[in-house]
Amino acid sequence: MPSFLRCSLLLVLALWLRPAQAQHITLDSVVLEHTVGFYLPAARRAIVSTVAYADEATTLRYYLFSSTLSQQRRRLRLPGHYQLANTASSRAHVLYQLHRRGSDTLLSLVVDTLGNVVAQRRESSRWIRWQDMHGELAPQTGGFLTTESSLVGGEALFRFTDLQLRPLWQHRFRSAEGKVEVAPAIIDSTHLWLLVTNNALSSRAVTTAYCLELATGKVLCRLPLDYRGERRRPDVGVMGPGHSLLVAGFSSARNRPSRTHPGHLFYTQLYPDSTRHDRLVTGAAEPHLPLARNRHVLWHALRPAPNGSVVLVGETYTSTSFGAHLALDLATGLATVGLGRVNRTTLRPREVVALHLSAAGQVDKAQILPLPDSSSYRLHGYWPARRIAQAANRDGAFRMRGFGPDSQSMVLLTGRRLLTMNLQSGQARPLRPTLPVKYSDVWRVEPGFLLLYRQQFRPQRVELERVAY
Repeated sequence: MPSFLRCSLLLVLALWLRPAQAQHITLDSVVLEHTVGFYLPAARRAIVSTVAYADEATTLRYYLFSSTLSQQRRRLRLPGHYQLANTASSRAHVLYQLHRRGSDTLLSLVVDTLGNVVAQRRESSRWIRWQDMHGELAPQTGGFLTTESSLVGGEALFRFTDLQLRPLWQHRFRSAEGKVEVAPAIIDSTHLWLLVTNNALSSRAVTTAYCLELATGKVLCRLPLDYRGERRRPDVGVMGPGHSLLVAGFSSARNRPSRTHPGHLFYTQLYPDSTRHDRLVTGAAEPHLPLARNRHVLWHALRPAPNGSVVLVGETYTSTSFGAHLALDLATGLATVGLGRVNRTTLRPREVVALHLSAAGQVDKAQILPLPDSSSYRLHGYWPARRIAQAANRDGAFRMRGFGPDSQSMVLLTGRRLLTMNLQSGQARPLRPTLPVKYSDVWRVEPGFLLLYRQQFRPQRVELERVAY
């Protein structure tokens, strides 16, 4: 997905607040490559911004929307060429961090819901990989949560700043070997969980869960995700009862997970007092689960219910094995005397998987629901299955886009159509064909309606449309 959407798809604008007033909005004069948007639910305001360049200067334009869909436009002109490096949001403010080309200057701007710049700071980014900066979407907080990766190696700085960009607390994570990755924080109003992975690009990656007090940054617990000799790789996590962390992913009995075997599913619950409950670890003794069929699974969502049960939903996929990749590369190289090698990895989404787990972690029901409209995703070179699945997910190649209000239906987007699928029956209901534009997507799933997003390239514009379902 482009940066405008962000991973969490939070820009709802005010369509759901006053649905009778508008079904369609067009934003003109945008530069698609440099456009981002936020919805701030506490303030019932939305901000869309775009960066443009002219006359050796950078212009940051804002489009501001109120709950009545009235629109204001503001702009800020900066001398020099700035690139948007990072964004983050709090309860009622947005943070923009811009890197000045040809220098080590990082400019941070805080904008309120009226488009006013309420704080700014310039600092040196000499030891920061500004391309790898990450900001959290945190509507529960009164400040900004950001992650900075260091140029010196396996080090990342996670910090919490107030609205005047004063540091409140920070934590530095180091990896003795390889890269350190900090996953997007899992936050409620008083606590946050961080999943920090050392040696992240290696098959020997090790993940640790940290629970922090949001106000002070105090570390309440530090729990390795690996447990009882199992090497674990998380896929999805959510906040559970009592500020606990519910997390699911794959587990391997080997120190180095297999490139070909998907591993076993684990589902566990971690608490701030360092207790843990391993709810489920599957193995070969459970052939009714799709994981025993040598299909890889990317888990998309973990949906807890008030009675303690959860629904775990993902998509199965297949990808080119290393042996098949090497054979195809050699065969095409020999056939074309080295002039036409086929050197790529292909991923194909297959089915929806839904596991209904009881409060005790037992599988009450396991479903495999065929997906309509086959598709594929390709990258140059060889990519292990998990890495290409993560890339495909970032680029929107998987089809799941969200849940209906009862959690029993999913919204899916394929290359041909937009549809819903009932998790109980597997019945698909088409909503509309996919629009014949270069990029369109589902931006937000709300009770009773969807917000669709599409790009138009000539002239460049963003269009949002509300569709009932």
